[in-house]
Amino acid sequence: MSLMLDLQPAFGRALVVGGGQIAARKVRTLAEAEFEVTVVAPDVLDEIRARPLVTVVERSFEDSDLDLGFGLVLACTNDRETNRAIGLACRARRIPVLVADAQDESTFFTPAVLRDGDLAVAVSTGGASPTLAKELRERIAAAIGPGWDQAIQRARAEREVRLGRKDRAPE
Repeated sequence: MSLMLDLQPAFGRALVVGGGQIAARKVRTLAEAEFEVTVVAPDVLDEIRARPLVTVVERSFEDSDLDLGFGLVLACTNDRETNRAIGLACRARRIPVLVADAQDESTFFTPAVLRDGDLAVAVSTGGASPTLAKELRERIAAAIGPGWDQAIQRARAEREVRLGRKDRAPE
């Protein structure tokens, strides 16, 4: 069984194993959620290196990497056996793991999230098709348009007044 996570920095440090395009997308998501990310791979894209809060370790994955206190691990290599081994090792250590090429070996997956300030709309296909989830997220974004954060802030202020937590409603 997999758990869908809306990534929040409360999970702390994350390990991404792999340095290619899939890893770059995952690193971007983690960095935007303000995770401290460590990437372990012999070859790493410049896009990953340029991200703040990202430490790059240029070498192959070692099982002992999992003993360094990571809250999440993402196996994103182009080697099926390496990804499988990372998934098994993480599950044995009770570390949440996303195995990019095998949803059934993952203990969590990430939804495609549309954010506009405090508004968050998550779309998931249960790990079946991240591409489809991304397409649906973009269709939803186009349908509802931008600017929802202002409406949410007004609604929050009005609620505070109704609950007696503030003296007056927003202007």
